Amino acid sequence: RALCWLLAALLSMPVLGQRNVPMRVKVALALFITVCAQASLPVIPIVPLDSSLALMVLVQQLLIGVALGFAVRIVFAAIEFAGELAGLQMGLNFAMFFDPTGGGQVTAVSRFFSTTVSWLFIVINAHLLLIAAVVQSFHSFPVSDAPFAFLRATQPQVWGAEIFSLGLWIALPLVAMLLFVNLVLGIISRVAQQ
Repeated sequence: RALCWLLAALLSMPVLGQRNVPMRVKVALALFITVCAQASLPVIPIVPLDSSLALMVLVQQLLIGVALGFAVRIVFAAIEFAGELAGLQMGLNFAMFFDPTGGGQVTAVSRFFSTTVSWLFIVINAHLLLIAAVVQSFHSFPVSDAPFAFLRATQPQVWGAEIFSLGLWIALPLVAMLLFVNLVLGIISRVAQQ
């Protein structure tokens, strides 16, 4: 149960879940964290393996792990979206790079923001806090007869809107400053054309 939960969380996390981290490392890390956290886990009710409840509990564990990793990924996506907006205002969206994490093309400013936030994620030990949050989530979302009751608490339907609102709030100071610079340059070009 805990191994499925942690493996799903590690596969969807921003830094540890990237494609350049080998799958063996992810599985070994999930197994190591599971063994270390086993003493602090709550008592799990006995669920027969041949029942439909066992399948529902497994799906619940996978969904919770993916949701925890995806929640952190939303913050990264918001910062990358802020980089897209800033690059659009600066006129730097023509410079595209290949993004190994998403497998697509991203702008230079977005890639810079993404690399900076990934570096800060490791430097401030947020990966350790995230692993502690995953271990704590075993207490918050225990195994029960209603495996999908956690969906009412997490509300995954609002996460998409959060990406855009967070990205706009992060990029707003830079966009406002660039708009002010364009306005000043427009006034200067009208006053002194030469």
